[in-house]
Amino acid sequence: MSIKIVKVAIDVPLFQLFDYLWDENKLNHPPRQGLIVKVEFGKKEKIGIVLQNKYLESNSNDQQRKLKSVLELAQVIKMDEGLIRLCQFASKYYLKPLGEILFSSIPTEWKKTERWDALEKQKNRKLKKEITYLPENSEVETWPLNQEQKYAYDQLNKISCKKEFELILLKGVTGSGKTAVYLQWLKTILQENNGQCLILVPEINLTPQLEKVIRGVFVNEEVSVLHSNITAAKRNYAWWQIQNGISRVIIGTRLSIFAPIPNLKAIVVDEEHDGSYKQQDGLRYNARDLAIWRGADIKIPVVLTSATPSSETWQKVIEKKITLLELNKKAKKGATFSQLHLIDTNKAKKNKTIDSYGLTIEIKKVIEETWKRNKQTLIYINRRGYSPILHCAACQWKSECKKCSAWMVVHKKNSGKSDFNLQCHHCGLVMLPPKYCPDCGNQDLVTIGLGTQKIEEHLSQEYPKIELLRIDSDTTKNKGSADALFSKIHEGKPCLIVGTQMITKGHDFQHVETVIVLDVDKSLFSQDFRAIEKIFSQLVQVAGRGGRSEETEQSNIYIQTEFVEHPLFKALSEHRYDDFITDIVMERKENELPPYTYQALIIVESKTEKNNLEILHEIKNYIEGQKYLKTLIYDPTPRMLHKLSGVERNQLLIESKERTELQTLLEKALDLIEELKKKSRAIKIHIDRDPTIF
Repeated sequence: MSIKIVKVAIDVPLFQLFDYLWDENKLNHPPRQGLIVKVEFGKKEKIGIVLQNKYLESNSNDQQRKLKSVLELAQVIKMDEGLIRLCQFASKYYLKPLGEILFSSIPTEWKKTERWDALEKQKNRKLKKEITYLPENSEVETWPLNQEQKYAYDQLNKISCKKEFELILLKGVTGSGKTAVYLQWLKTILQENNGQCLILVPEINLTPQLEKVIRGVFVNEEVSVLHSNITAAKRNYAWWQIQNGISRVIIGTRLSIFAPIPNLKAIVVDEEHDGSYKQQDGLRYNARDLAIWRGADIKIPVVLTSATPSSETWQKVIEKKITLLELNKKAKKGATFSQLHLIDTNKAKKNKTIDSYGLTIEIKKVIEETWKRNKQTLIYINRRGYSPILHCAACQWKSECKKCSAWMVVHKKNSGKSDFNLQCHHCGLVMLPPKYCPDCGNQDLVTIGLGTQKIEEHLSQEYPKIELLRIDSDTTKNKGSADALFSKIHEGKPCLIVGTQMITKGHDFQHVETVIVLDVDKSLFSQDFRAIEKIFSQLVQVAGRGGRSEETEQSNIYIQTEFVEHPLFKALSEHRYDDFITDIVMERKENELPPYTYQALIIVESKTEKNNLEILHEIKNYIEGQKYLKTLIYDPTPRMLHKLSGVERNQLLIESKERTELQTLLEKALDLIEELKKKSRAIKIHIDRDPTIF
């Protein structure tokens, strides 16, 4: 009698598949790729995914005695072949075990075999939805498409009719109606039976706002939302609905690129330039890049949207590898482009027109005048907390974290015996501030720099009559708190809004007339070659929060800076976004930096830097012996944050002009890395492809 053997991927850090016997009579199902099973692995029971399309047959009794049998089959869930191919590509490109990648996409509850029966019953229950459906005449549907939008919509329809892969950049100024265009296009696509679409968004706080709009557009469709903050029950139910084609519209953050969508017809990557699409630990993938690969694999269109495309995307536009669709006009009647006003803080200091909190007289006048016109002012400072550093002026002591190579940030407390505490934003350590300097005993400790709390405190004292809303990760950490704050803004009452990057992306504020940017100079001269690109994008985005409707008059953006002649501000003032990003791309080409070269980091983490450097030098010597001509291997260096939670971190940068050469080199280095890992569990080694943080 023949023995049926299947190859199974298991959630373990090993680069191999495992053979198991398949008893079709016991499991009551033929072996098939994508089935999720329970197997015995060592002395434990684990779940695995069948990856052998055509099972093997053998008459060898010896082989049968050596192999264990598949114990159980999950009846409800499975993985489609397209998702398996995506995970196989991610495993090869990002050099991570296939089992770990496959199982990173599966909800935690489905990994517990003892829960399978309960979950099978749960799928038949209708979960109570938190957000109700809007009527069919929702806001987006009543927006008439202008000529630019109609052209973009028509072009997207022509592309999708080809039934093939095409990469499109929908580039539009903030407020130009990019969302309306791609939602109307997706609605047309979903007229096809069984079709599904995926919309990727960069931030969790954007999801509820966009979800409401989407539910209003797709009133007769099931909409599933995937991000890390939804409950386990909701994620289980959404996963089941998506993989069975019940949910036809999927919206989510980067993890949703691994959703099991068997009938996927289109992908949209909203705000494609956003750094949040790059995972910075574990599987260090870029969801935007995987979205493009997934689209190419199953031959569907992929639309990237942005007002400020990334340098990688703009390079493809320059080289005619992307179809460019542009929206250069504001979509809503009465919407205006923000006029830039630069306030020279050097002059303000000389003229003594700036206070101890760093606010100039011009800024204070603008806030009061905007309030008198019954409009809203948005103040952007990308630093939460009260102050970045607690400092002793007598001996220069600073509030350094004991576990990280970073300063502990001063935070104002809402209650308690002490008004303040110190927090590390990297390891999470919280402690009371010292009453006197630990080094010299000086009791006059002072704070240095501004955070959202300090600005909030100062403005509350300056303008007691104006309602002030602070929006950062501290004020929005509780469930529903972000929605409540954004709802207050949308009510339109005159107020002051102080916030971090959370307020700059994608929000349709109808009553913001004035935008103020503080503490921007630190980003203008950075060792990170991507810093200018990032700050330019942030400033364009935050400027776009103002003047979005006829509810406001001419919108204005005020930026305090010591460097008023910086070319970034000139490009921002003249709305020369294309020219500025083109200059950045050309500068990268001259200096042989990404996107014209390809990079990877080999990162080693342990308790001592000495161990890290020994391992990195061994790896460097090994790969230098491979003699690749178009690849540079730099000397080991500390990471930018070289100590995190008591762990020392060092890295080796590898840079190549050829992506395939870099891939081959890393695959060879992986063999050595796996051997080095076996020597000590206390040492961790990671490979980061296409890194964005050093």
